[in-house]
Amino acid sequence: SHAAEFILPGFGFIYISGWIGWVGRKYLRAVSTSANPSESEIIINVPLALKIMTTGYIWPISAWQELISNDLVAVSEEITVSPR
Repeated sequence: SHAAEFILPGFGFIYISGWIGWVGRKYLRAVSTSANPSESEIIINVPLALKIMTTGYIWPISAWQELISNDLVAVSEEITVSPR
């Protein structure tokens, strides 16, 4: 059976890419409340980024909690639609 050749690397890839995405999302949400959010997106606040990265390993639990509390997905009124 070649399942182990795909399942473990597949789950590893999904976990690591989810970790990267979750940490990036959390960083952008954190710096959006700062005094100059545009600058913090270009010049990374390394201490804040490292703090967020070290807590990002529990991203599946955090994502589930935000999904349950309706904070994970944007409300349809907040999504812009281009004129047609």
